[in-house]
Amino acid sequence: MKVELAIIGAGISGAAAALAAKESGLQRVLATDYEDGIGGLLRGLYAGRGFAEEAELARRAAELPYEFRLRTTATSLYFDEDRGTHLIGLQGPEGYVDVEAERVLLCSGAFEKPREARRIPGSRPAGVMTPMMSVGLLDRGYVPGRRVLLAGRGRVVDGAERRLKDRGAAVERLDPAVWDIAGVQGRERVDGVLARHVESGEERLWPCDAFVYAEGRIPCTFYLKGSDIERDGGHAVVVDEAGRTNAYRVSAAGSCCAAGDDEHLRSAELARRALASLLRWDE
Repeated sequence: MKVELAIIGAGISGAAAALAAKESGLQRVLATDYEDGIGGLLRGLYAGRGFAEEAELARRAAELPYEFRLRTTATSLYFDEDRGTHLIGLQGPEGYVDVEAERVLLCSGAFEKPREARRIPGSRPAGVMTPMMSVGLLDRGYVPGRRVLLAGRGRVVDGAERRLKDRGAAVERLDPAVWDIAGVQGRERVDGVLARHVESGEERLWPCDAFVYAEGRIPCTFYLKGSDIERDGGHAVVVDEAGRTNAYRVSAAGSCCAAGDDEHLRSAELARRALASLLRWDE
């Protein structure tokens, strides 16, 4: 399969890039995503407040005459000097396929950073999860807990709180700028979280049967291992102000790159800018 543009990721930035590609007149475009729908990890929040723009992007992208390969993971990306194109390995429900692309836009997003990334002390009981994991459970018909402690700030955490409360959970919120998580307790299931006040040093135990926590992101760039594309110490793709990477005709946008943000507020804007620059690469 040979395309003019391959978009790795069909979340917020990928959907925005696909729409911009159509406006630019590109005909052969392929977009891939490991999720089973267009819109990315935050799809479970699109029906709530604060995500109208993202929901509309996903809806419009689904109507494009491009191929979206969902439940498909990029496994490799290499530049073929003889052909002057990029070779992308994809693994999906129909097996493995190689794609040859003239240009590549990396929009593979990021995972929420879990408690293990902070090495929070304590046991490892059930009931400890990230905000979007809790939303995913709700989408599958499971309520993560009846007494939920939610640590974090921002619109993603706000959205998760609304979804949990809508399903009858009692939610108590901790601001990580005020309280530092000092430990998790519980055997088979979490039954409490110890937090320490960042100014006074006061310690307090919050009883709960579910602990929802995330701070920061882990860019989904593992498929770039072995490629020439530069990443920073946090695995984010290094880009210039136009979204270009150090690799020929490869740009990146959204939360997978160093210019992205944890709240995905600039993902669509970065994608449009990166695509415009990518199409002008040889000028």
